[in-house]
Amino acid sequence: MSNSKLLLVDDEPLNLRLYDKMLKDFNFQIITATNGQECLEKVNEHFPDLILLDWNMPVMDGIDTLEVLKKKEATKNIPVLMITGVMTSSEDLAFAMSVGAIDFLKKPFDRLELNARVRNILLLSETLKTLKEQYHYLENKNIFITSLLESIPHPVIYCSVEGILLMCNKFYELLLDIHKTNLIGKSVYRHFLSEEVGFHVQKDVELVQNRLALSYEKNAFPGNKIFIISKNVVFDNQDNPIGIITVFTDISDLKKANEDIVSTKKIELISSTLKLIHLNEMNNSLINDLVKILPHTNKEGQELIRQIRNKFKISMTEQIWNDFETRFENVFDSFYRVLLEKFPKLTPNERKLCALLRSGLSSKDIAILTFQNPQSIDVARYRLRKKLNLVNEDNLIDYLLLIDN
Repeated sequence: MSNSKLLLVDDEPLNLRLYDKMLKDFNFQIITATNGQECLEKVNEHFPDLILLDWNMPVMDGIDTLEVLKKKEATKNIPVLMITGVMTSSEDLAFAMSVGAIDFLKKPFDRLELNARVRNILLLSETLKTLKEQYHYLENKNIFITSLLESIPHPVIYCSVEGILLMCNKFYELLLDIHKTNLIGKSVYRHFLSEEVGFHVQKDVELVQNRLALSYEKNAFPGNKIFIISKNVVFDNQDNPIGIITVFTDISDLKKANEDIVSTKKIELISSTLKLIHLNEMNNSLINDLVKILPHTNKEGQELIRQIRNKFKISMTEQIWNDFETRFENVFDSFYRVLLEKFPKLTPNERKLCALLRSGLSSKDIAILTFQNPQSIDVARYRLRKKLNLVNEDNLIDYLLLIDN
């Protein structure tokens, strides 16, 4: 690294001298240019290991120069560190990176920051060169492995433990709509959803540390496709992890079909619950009419009416609950399991109340279904909320809606 050739490009001679002074401790071979045109000439003459390129320059600015470098086969792989004191917004950064810059340094910067950026880029560049050489070796020697990857009807990649792509099959190219020549030797994480990159990196770290295959479900790439991502570690002869094989199985259609089924079941549950509520309203009315007869009958008749009323309530409550719970578990199959894992001390009645609230029923609806008054349901909701350590009523409903997701 100490003998690496650096091309410094800036139209201010003072800046060139300053950069040279900042980098002197590492014994780099320093070459300078004062504009983009001169930069291209020096590149063709010296083929530097890294170019530090100013954005705003006369004759040819940094972006135009960068575009020319990245279009030429001989220079496209030379890393370029863009330097600017004017174009410093996040949009400018994104634009420079999209054109081909490997990093972006804002003026003013200090000696420590410059040296750190330069050393990291040179180290990454050397690593990429080594990995590319390893890839070409593997590509020539492992015809069987390549054929095997191509025979798997899913996107498959093989990357280093650092996430540098070493091999992929045609289905992965089709998934990204990018030819493998533009994928090999580059980070696999750059194609994932930006907000999910940290998640995938952590999964790979866990995979290498635990040395156990893993699978997880994720919307990994831009778009609406859902994948089962299956990973395994590749070891060398000394049992050292050297790479990761990943298979992406598209389950989008399967998920959609399952969601449609669940949606249908939810509609059936709501419809059935509404019918039960209506039926119970009629039953309650019938019981109330029966109670009105009490003052007009003798003592034996009054006792008989009370027994009929109590037996009817118990029988109907059990029948209604059994029907409701069967339909509920068909829709929310993991609700009870997750609920009881988190709160194993819930009583059967509290569990029932959670299911009824999860279904979107009000206190009045629950009271009708369970032959209780709404006030007693409100009290039960308050006690349940305290038992689940929730602050207010909205927290209770939101929690139950999301507990099994």
